[in-house]
Amino acid sequence: MRTDLTRALVLTFLSVAATTFATPAELEVMVPATSPRIGDRVPVRVTARGGEDLMWGELRVGIGAEGLWALVDGPQEMTGARPPVWELVLAPMAVGELSLPALGAGVRGPDGEVGEVAALELPTVHVVSVLPSQEEVQPVPLRDPVGVSGFPWEWVLPLAIPILAASLVFAWWLRRRRMRGDIAGVTVLAPLEELVALLDRLDGRIGREPGESICDRLAGGLRHYLERASSEPAEEMTSFELRLLARKQEWPEDVQRGIQAVMSVADKVRFGRFAADDSELRRAIETSRDVGRCLEDHFAVDDEDAAELEAVG
Repeated sequence: MRTDLTRALVLTFLSVAATTFATPAELEVMVPATSPRIGDRVPVRVTARGGEDLMWGELRVGIGAEGLWALVDGPQEMTGARPPVWELVLAPMAVGELSLPALGAGVRGPDGEVGEVAALELPTVHVVSVLPSQEEVQPVPLRDPVGVSGFPWEWVLPLAIPILAASLVFAWWLRRRRMRGDIAGVTVLAPLEELVALLDRLDGRIGREPGESICDRLAGGLRHYLERASSEPAEEMTSFELRLLARKQEWPEDVQRGIQAVMSVADKVRFGRFAADDSELRRAIETSRDVGRCLEDHFAVDDEDAAELEAVG
């Protein structure tokens, strides 16, 4: 009788101790203690701690809309690691103190309840510029021509007249080039038709032309279409400014996400010098096609609403 009572007390104590001292589930993130440059590869290791009774899902990486990081490879789970350990490679796309993107993984408990475990402490990486770090060098002042003193005012008017004339001619030519309609008997395609024609040509060049060249023409073509369709100077904007333009104009979410996806691939290949496989290039081309179609539908709805308001007024 006493033996049974002692055994029951021991089992109860062990059960309470296991419950009391169980380690909560968490994610530990580690990066090398280096200062990478923009576009450099930064290996990241994420280790699951605690939660021995949990079933872990895949690791998710939250790449933000601001485009501070690009996912280069992974995440890949290391074979045989329990709790799991993931490895991935990121590339910084901005200068300064950058916190890693949000990292989290889904978990399932013994009772079947599904939850989420997020990394609470994300390391900060100091990203430096690709330019050499050296003191700014002031240019040597120009010397006056021998035998000349003071500003040569006599040359201002003769030089200003041809420069002004050339500027006016160039402005007229640029305006004519951007006008819609027929120019010199050649039919100018509508913005979406011009974009689709370019995308068809680029799709046929995949595998026969370097990915950097395809991405350069793809990014330029999408910017040209957005400028023609919205009358905004999209061709002069950076990828970040394009995302701000889409948000300011309140374009559909599919358009905003599509612009971000296409420009991320293009910038990764053009500036980060990362290789893109054929399937990734084809996805970027198809995403550009979807952006154009969705934006045209959005503009058509706006035109119908404007027409109805004008008719009511």
